[in-house]
Amino acid sequence: MSKSLSVTFRVPAELVESFTSAVSESGNDKTAWLIKAVRQKLSLPGNNPDSRLLALVERMETAAAALAGGKQGIPPHPYNEAAVIHIVAGTIREGFDNGRVIAERLNEAGYQTKTGKAWDKDIYSAWKRQSANTDKLR
Repeated sequence: MSKSLSVTFRVPAELVESFTSAVSESGNDKTAWLIKAVRQKLSLPGNNPDSRLLALVERMETAAAALAGGKQGIPPHPYNEAAVIHIVAGTIREGFDNGRVIAERLNEAGYQTKTGKAWDKDIYSAWKRQSANTDKLR
């Protein structure tokens, strides 16, 4: 069991009634209520089995969604050069000749890079430098 330390602090007068009410409604004592509030604010897992189980279920749901729809953060559609060129050319025609914006548009459209990754400005810049693609964009 970990050590606990006594901490003293002041609560503004206008919060005392709300604090006391919240503690009473929770069915816990002030210490348990404050520990839960601190853990929540710091995004730390709870110390009780229910909150740990909930955190585990959330992680499993995220993993299951990643398996069902491909790797997490990776667009679902494989590289399609014609579609990529169409999106890039359209984005440039709209006046957005910016690698970050174009990469976002490609990811939103759901197309992976040639190596099966999500687009970023550096990958787009390398793709654009290839002479075959640069000629097709004009």
